[in-house]
Amino acid sequence: MPSSHSPISESDLNTSHSSVQRILSAVCSLNLNSIRVLLTKGPGPALDFIRHSHHLHSGFGLFHLWNWMSWRDDLRIPSRKVDELFPEVDFVRAPQILYPFPRNLGVVTQELVVLTKVVSHFEAKRVIEFGTAEGRTALNIAAHLPPGGEIVTLDLPPIPGKNDIGYFYWDQPHKIKIRQVFASVDNWNSGPYHASADVVFCDACDSMPGLAAEAFQAFSVVKRGGVIFRHDYGSAEGPTRFWDWLAQELPIYHIEGTFLLCLRVNSEATYNTIQQFLAHPVLRNSVHLSSE
Repeated sequence: MPSSHSPISESDLNTSHSSVQRILSAVCSLNLNSIRVLLTKGPGPALDFIRHSHHLHSGFGLFHLWNWMSWRDDLRIPSRKVDELFPEVDFVRAPQILYPFPRNLGVVTQELVVLTKVVSHFEAKRVIEFGTAEGRTALNIAAHLPPGGEIVTLDLPPIPGKNDIGYFYWDQPHKIKIRQVFASVDNWNSGPYHASADVVFCDACDSMPGLAAEAFQAFSVVKRGGVIFRHDYGSAEGPTRFWDWLAQELPIYHIEGTFLLCLRVNSEATYNTIQQFLAHPVLRNSVHLSSE
């Protein structure tokens, strides 16, 4: 895909800032407000303020309308309107959305509209989600699956007293279409689901090598003609850099007005390319699968 940016190398994916770079970043984030926080709250909150200020001034974590302002030069994937990417889907009317108000930086309502519209239009028999969290996305997808359809949603086992995985759908009738799997993306045996998913939604990992393992699993389970979505493009640095790298070889697009990326596997060339990525060391070495 043509780009005016310099290519992203594999080493860039794991590059961390040096101590000098971190100090310079902190100095650049200093302002009168940080001094005020230091004087009123102490050094700990002041350091948090500086770190968060740098994060925001780098462009990550901002509202989606701010992410493509002219001062940002680190977003390489082209944006397209959703009806350009899915011309066969009618996006004039929004579907019913359950629990429409998201948590901070969670999947926003218009993103649920995109996901559920695509699932409904293509009558997806199987959806695979990486990152269940509270289960809000899984519940909405389940509500728009056809009879006999299922969503397989993957997350780490819950920690008693700390997090309740999937609690949004616990008492919902659509729970019958949700299959909860507790595993890490790098150890999950996706073999039984090979090339079976109509839709894959990736929202589990924010850093390497988890991002690579998530992509490996997504590329393994998506079927010909399927579609892969990735959340947090432009709002989190890890997914943004990693998928920028993938987009150098794949027809990936950002869906305008959202944090979603879209990869339609609707050509033999695209399917073959993702199969080749499964053998790439960055992806292959990120998973630890049983030989059984």
